[in-house]
Amino acid sequence: MESKFRFILYLDDHFDGDYLIALLHREGFEVVSPRRVGTKGWNDEDHLKYCAQQGYAILTANAGDFRKLHQRWRAEGRSHAGIIVVYYEHDVSKNMTLHEIVRALKNLLEACEKSGVPIANEFIVLNQWLG
Repeated sequence: MESKFRFILYLDDHFDGDYLIALLHREGFEVVSPRRVGTKGWNDEDHLKYCAQQGYAILTANAGDFRKLHQRWRAEGRSHAGIIVVYYEHDVSKNMTLHEIVRALKNLLEACEKSGVPIANEFIVLNQWLG
């Protein structure tokens, strides 16, 4: 995937799986795994702090907690490289597959590159980018 800007995606513990990492790598994404950097099992805020320090956007399925963190950080004037969330439904047949997550990430990144709209300091619902 050709990118005009550097985008590194950190997977929270929920998404830290070898198959998703392989799919993302195949599409040219730079991916950081908590298992590989020693952050597995950290609490949500520590994951976000780590990502903010490193300049990584975070992919999570923990929308509720990360929305609260995003709002609190914004109120405190703190910055992060972007929070990208996947919402899951009670009806699992409506949930995004790993392939759909990768496709939606590609759509999001392409749109941000074309428009110049940043991912940093945003709370982005990936489900809306499946297109």
